[in-house]
Amino acid sequence: MRIERRPERLDEPYDLVVVGAGITGVMVAREAAWRGLRTLVIDQNDFGAGTSSATTKYLHGGIRYLETYEFGIVRESLRERRILALSAPHLVRQTRFIMPAWRWSKPPAALIGAGVALYTALAWDRNRDAPPSLRIPRPRWMGRRRLLDAVPWLQQDQLQGAFAYHDTLNVHPERLLLAFVASAVEAGAVALNHVKAVGFATQATPEGRRVVGVEVEDRRSGRRCTVQAAAVVNAAGPWMDVVLDSLGVPMGVRVNRSRGVHLLARPLGGAGVVTDAVFARAPSGRHVIVSPWMGRSFIGPTDTADERHPDDVHALDVDVAELIDTVNATVGPPQERLGIHDVEAVTVGIRPLIVQEGRDSYHTSRRHELYDHAPSGMSGLWSIGGGKWTTARSLGEEVLDALLASPQLAWRRVGDQRPTRRLAAADAFGWAQDAQPFLDALVRRRTDVPLAPPTREHIGRLYGTAADAVLDLIADNPALAAPVAGSADRLDVAAQVVHAVVAESACTLADVVDRRLVLGTLGRVSAEEIAAVAAVAGPLWGWDADRQVAEVSLEVDRRRRIEALWNPAGIVGGHGSGRH
Repeated sequence: MRIERRPERLDEPYDLVVVGAGITGVMVAREAAWRGLRTLVIDQNDFGAGTSSATTKYLHGGIRYLETYEFGIVRESLRERRILALSAPHLVRQTRFIMPAWRWSKPPAALIGAGVALYTALAWDRNRDAPPSLRIPRPRWMGRRRLLDAVPWLQQDQLQGAFAYHDTLNVHPERLLLAFVASAVEAGAVALNHVKAVGFATQATPEGRRVVGVEVEDRRSGRRCTVQAAAVVNAAGPWMDVVLDSLGVPMGVRVNRSRGVHLLARPLGGAGVVTDAVFARAPSGRHVIVSPWMGRSFIGPTDTADERHPDDVHALDVDVAELIDTVNATVGPPQERLGIHDVEAVTVGIRPLIVQEGRDSYHTSRRHELYDHAPSGMSGLWSIGGGKWTTARSLGEEVLDALLASPQLAWRRVGDQRPTRRLAAADAFGWAQDAQPFLDALVRRRTDVPLAPPTREHIGRLYGTAADAVLDLIADNPALAAPVAGSADRLDVAAQVVHAVVAESACTLADVVDRRLVLGTLGRVSAEEIAAVAAVAGPLWGWDADRQVAEVSLEVDRRRRIEALWNPAGIVGGHGSGRH
């Protein structure tokens, strides 16, 4: 399914305009479109460019939420974990989580076991409709010896063993979000990135005012216009209050922002040794999740309150130091402890938490709130606070139920009230279908394409049924089989760059490198690699040679400035990264 960027469609009237194309806004738009509403979703940057692409890379129930008795959120998350996994099996993988217990652990081993048992009970339907590859086994206790065989880097002193359970790896969140954007487009929605909401159009009513449209700016052309809308949902996440500020009237809602930082580092225990994710809790009480991902260890998150404007939030050296110190507190000899020289990439996302007085960001509930601004004298406008990746689909369902009961949209005739509960993502091989047979067939049958089997499977996993469109580009022009990266573990090829521009609405080098390819998620991207992307994408955007050189320089400088905030000494042992 193609996502075409057609800014002229801003001149059309809509039943619903969604501001913000992170996972929350995308799922609201997807739900609305599949219920038959004329829907537009916009974002000031790229689809998922903020928090939604800076996650821990899991669809999960939130086992730690049990500590704060958030049983309802855990149950909802476990249900949605299954639904999202079955909608795009080619982009997820079940992963075993290991939760070690030491004699000093708080909570102690017995309480950890009780939590794992409750977590499993709340996931009573975890295998409904699941193919064998996505079925989740029951948890088990691992003795000390077996645990150290699986995770040899753990601190052995006072180690008792571990509980092992499963959650779902969201292998490439950027690609899964794009699949849901395409699913919304498939149902008739219009999705436009790099379009900023700069204000609202309102009309006077006896009760106050009513929002009848959104004033927007196309950041690629500079054009401004007003989009007509029967209803508007502000799903801007950390920017929720910033969007509301343009009304000039207090709306009575705030965002509790929390900075979540992750780092990509050399693989703890050695390459290919550890295949399980580890929930590592240090004696300080802090914890990190250490996940094997793309031949590396992906470690995080931090959880730090941050009241700055979201445009000013970046990962800092103190964040990286906190993560390194936390994981090192669980690393035992003879394993080498992590250092800044082992860090290859750092990402930061800003959680848009609801405001709960007296709670820090770590203990703030991960539930969501839908704010109807009619009681504040501004009807036709809703804002969403809180929420999380895993529950975004059910949040979209809840939002549409509320909107369709409102005066603004009650007149709309809709069919299925739960259209997305068994709906495959766009270009998936099918609802609840094991992806591997399709990938194997793709490797075997496209003998006309000069790609090695690992690269073909890589493309199949990223694009699903749209992989043929990428391979067709190579069949027509074999030069597009050229890799865009310099190292063997980076499998992206030039045809993917073309597909990103012509079929996935990519408008900038960062759009392509960080959210269409896998390249930008694997560590530092060299100037040569960015130039290789620009050489393919630039002509499609109308850039001449001088423009390409200038844009590459700007992108390289942007990444260096971001990296300098978390790595001010410029220490690079691995590939390093400046990704934000």
